[in-house]
Amino acid sequence: MSERFPVRPEEFAPSFIEQVFDAPVGSLKSLTHEPVGTGQVCDSYRFTCNWAEGDHPATFIAKCPSADPASRGAAAIFHLYDMEVGYYRDVAANCTALSPASYHADIAENEQEFVLLLEDMAPASQGDQLAGASLRQVETTLAEAAALHSFQPDGGFDRLTWLHHGQANVDFLRNTLANGYPTFRERFSALLSPDILDLGQQLVDRFNAYVAHEPLELAITHGDMRLDNILFHDDGHIAALVDWQTCSLGHPANDVAYLIGTSFADPSVRRQQEERLVRDYLSHRANAPDFEPFWIAYRRHAFSGFIMAINASLHVEQTDRGDRMFAAMAERPAQMAIDLDSLSLL
Repeated sequence: MSERFPVRPEEFAPSFIEQVFDAPVGSLKSLTHEPVGTGQVCDSYRFTCNWAEGDHPATFIAKCPSADPASRGAAAIFHLYDMEVGYYRDVAANCTALSPASYHADIAENEQEFVLLLEDMAPASQGDQLAGASLRQVETTLAEAAALHSFQPDGGFDRLTWLHHGQANVDFLRNTLANGYPTFRERFSALLSPDILDLGQQLVDRFNAYVAHEPLELAITHGDMRLDNILFHDDGHIAALVDWQTCSLGHPANDVAYLIGTSFADPSVRRQQEERLVRDYLSHRANAPDFEPFWIAYRRHAFSGFIMAINASLHVEQTDRGDRMFAAMAERPAQMAIDLDSLSLL
């Protein structure tokens, strides 16, 4: 347990929750929890509260450090917990992009201990990365991406120091991708085709050229905008963007290409719809760039989901579902990159 806050579900005391919700001492009669979600970098729980008095949430979601030491270590290396806490603490309440309300956000200096208490979005449910998205799910998520990318924080981006972890992460990736790709290739040889694995090697070989390109615009980006990190209503409309552990300053095309590239299980649907989807996204943007330069950036960032799949699979606890998810995350954007001839832009 941190000196300031609990880090495991069994450490959550009623007195701490009463303090968070500004409730009278003794008003929380009981507190129970159950695990939710499929995250591999942190652990999430739904808490149910029995209040004796007051208009306080009956349930909330708590995000805690992963119980797995390797995942916690990876989170500290890539500043994942600091970025997510930063978003909920400094941005969420002022940005119109849909995300859960934050009741409490705190993190220790070691960046391995943190706590987030968030609005419970039930009955909205997590998208299914393996099954793929419906067209409506992608359309409504892109509208929220446009709201996020249109947001300008008071005082500018510089004051939000956690937004700038991305550059250090890129520097780390230069070495880890080159050194780790042989392991990824061997591990996923039965799940990915030789063409996809060969493309991955070519991408790794040209990674310096990929990251050296100067972006034409910068915005707050989610960085991991895929179905497992999005909550939807039953009708397919988005309810909230969650899991902001890769939130940083970047090119908006990264989120757009990542979402479209990882979402469609059937590549023919993606090929048919993607130009219209990009144009619709731009129509929702404030101060949107012209289509042509953005489309070039979109083609370059087709690799974003592939890179995330490679890197994340090397640094989190290995599970059967995780491997199938990472394989889908790699295959779909890799096929998109082939279709768009993205390698020619590196």
